[in-house]
Amino acid sequence: MKLSVIIPAKNEAETLPPLLEALRAVLGRQPWESEILVVDDHSTDETAAAAKAHGAGVVSNLRRGGKGNALISGFEKARGDYLVMMDADGSHLPEFIPDFVRLLEEGYGLVIGSRQLGGSDEYTFLRALGNIFLSGVFNLITENRITDVLNGYKGFRREIFTRFPYRSAEFEIEIELVANALKAGTRIGEFACHEKARSGGQAKSRVVRHGTRFLWKILQLTVPYRLSRLVRRRGG
Repeated sequence: MKLSVIIPAKNEAETLPPLLEALRAVLGRQPWESEILVVDDHSTDETAAAAKAHGAGVVSNLRRGGKGNALISGFEKARGDYLVMMDADGSHLPEFIPDFVRLLEEGYGLVIGSRQLGGSDEYTFLRALGNIFLSGVFNLITENRITDVLNGYKGFRREIFTRFPYRSAEFEIEIELVANALKAGTRIGEFACHEKARSGGQAKSRVVRHGTRFLWKILQLTVPYRLSRLVRRRGG
């Protein structure tokens, strides 16, 4: 088994070195083969140089800038049987990587590190409320009980990417991945995963702007999914 860790990064030269050192230490203790890919998302600082200096492969996002486009570029280059995506800002702790692999090995198709279960140092009241609301809308439509649909710390089997076209340019790719895992009929798992505050630099997400995009993507992808399930039930 081979694992690919994909890290989208825009102007994260400050935060990448400690993250990559910690990540390499965790991966070096595991029995499986692994690779680390940092996707340079049109950075204007030394993000690419910092990634190379600390042992990561570097992929350039040749699409329009945005987290979704950067991740798609990284997924295309990844060679692993399992893919784990994580943020470059130090908020996602590398020591949780084995938990993703363990659940994927148990048969889950997609696994989410849940901040709702594990807590977050970055949560403001508004961000926490927004996550509960948006995850609730997703669950209401799809009849699921996922606690943290929005978190960008996810692991999944390669076919969750290769079976579907991906069109999300920004953060809403996090919704698209979960929706496609449901379409594939695979099990979705979660575990308690604590999120630290970013270790430096500037946050890229904006509550109102990206919250609105999340909601639209949820409706766009889950309503057809629910309708298709209703049709199958009636036909069955």
